Amino acid sequence: MRCDYHVHSSISADSQTDPDKQIKRAALLGLEEICFTEHLELHFYKGDAWHVDLRNYCEQFKRFDQSQVKVKFGVEAGVAIAPEYFPELEAELNSVSCDFVIASVHTVNGIDPFNPKFYEGKTISQVFKDYISSILKGVRQLSPGLFSSVGHIDFPSKGAHTVKDARLFYSYAPDEIDALFQYIIPLGKCVEINTASYRHLGSLDIPGGDWLRRYVELGGEFVTFGSDAHITEHIGYRFDDAVELARRAGVKYYATYHQMVPTFHKL
Repeated sequence: MRCDYHVHSSISADSQTDPDKQIKRAALLGLEEICFTEHLELHFYKGDAWHVDLRNYCEQFKRFDQSQVKVKFGVEAGVAIAPEYFPELEAELNSVSCDFVIASVHTVNGIDPFNPKFYEGKTISQVFKDYISSILKGVRQLSPGLFSSVGHIDFPSKGAHTVKDARLFYSYAPDEIDALFQYIIPLGKCVEINTASYRHLGSLDIPGGDWLRRYVELGGEFVTFGSDAHITEHIGYRFDDAVELARRAGVKYYATYHQMVPTFHKL
């Protein structure tokens, strides 16, 4: 099955693309299934626009054309929030019937990786240590039944850094990566292979093989694939490369979801 499990549309604050256009593009590419994962960020520094109205989103979803591509209802839930806000986040996620939820982080200590201050006084290794620790801190506070996959663990590589090579290597944050994987794998959760960072590689090789091999060594068996597309041109971006990367790392399956239950497909 060809699928993309990280897609945004104009329902999210940072996209202007009509969801029907994303669906049509997926059909044109021969994808069989996509999952919209609109942003649910509570008390976010960019404002309430990033706090998707889940009920309105659900109503719009019912009108999506599913004649050529199966469309799943997903959410990208920001977990970089204060502990006192997690009951609110969980109540929102419980208020609708999701197929799939990505747990993700877009800030650390309130600072966005697209702000140069995020990198001040830090090596790229320390940046990733802090970022991945923030992911773990967040998912530990979220009920395991309310998320499916951990999104874009290499997110800072896309930000406002000044280094020539900002790819995430396992050696940059081995303890932090291990701790994250050792927490999510026994819960039956997985890590996402997010191809958005591939857009900025230039002549550099695709990263991730080393931390994916470690994921497999620690017992990880499956992943999700997501383009993080906010425009039609990015749907399914370089998925063939991502699949080959996962295969070489020893990943056995990728997953699709229905009502938070995974279906496994052999790689």
